[in-house]
Amino acid sequence: MIMVGAVKWVDEVIPDAPYAITEEFMNKLFTEYDIDYIIHGDDPCLLPDGTDAYALAKKAGRYKQIKRTEGVSSTDIVGTDSALFFFPSPIRLC
Repeated sequence: MIMVGAVKWVDEVIPDAPYAITEEFMNKLFTEYDIDYIIHGDDPCLLPDGTDAYALAKKAGRYKQIKRTEGVSSTDIVGTDSALFFFPSPIRLC
């Protein structure tokens, strides 16, 4: 988490952010962390049950989608040296 927090575009890292965003957690992001939007690339992000992981944020009008950069994968970057990168839960850069 220290390395993610050191990125110049990251204001704050929220540890243990759940992969499946609940309405309660989403409201916490907007009120306690003062986040304006939840942002994700234009590749699909589905929960194990097949539903859209960002459905609540979309419904609330607080979701923004950005173009995915072809050939660049955060999973690949993080996986290049597992000794340096270990994230117990998905990272949400908001």
